[in-house]
Amino acid sequence: MTTATAEAPAASLWGFDAKKTLDAVTCAVRRNEPCFYLAEMNLPSKSGRGMSRFQMLRVVRKDALVTAYVYLGPARKFAADQFQMIGGVVRPNGRGEAYHTVAELQDGATELRNRAPLRNMEPQDLQAGFRDHLEERERRRKHQSTYGHGGVGVVRS
Repeated sequence: MTTATAEAPAASLWGFDAKKTLDAVTCAVRRNEPCFYLAEMNLPSKSGRGMSRFQMLRVVRKDALVTAYVYLGPARKFAADQFQMIGGVVRPNGRGEAYHTVAELQDGATELRNRAPLRNMEPQDLQAGFRDHLEERERRRKHQSTYGHGGVGVVRS
């Protein structure tokens, strides 16, 4: 079974030479091929009028990595964040090993895409946080409490 791919928008081990610098792009991948890396990202569409979601696969072929781009659709239809999945390692000797197949990483990507996005790690108001930091630093310099009236303890430098 072959996975349909798009042009570039702008248990077992499979080895490859990680020192090779040429980046080949392919138009088709098989689900049973060894896959070193998968990323889902929003990139400009070919028309340049909007963003599209692409899945970038780094597949091991003939001792080298080959890149394939799978078009997933308009980016606005995806609630999930962009993400990356590593399917192998590069050893200190420069040899890479892929531990997963295209099918395994694509199944994991489908699972991640269907999860609700995590928003609890996003920063709050950065400007207010910076002002609070400056105020707290000034209070420490003057050996004043940072807890307000009746607060616990005095901050000492």
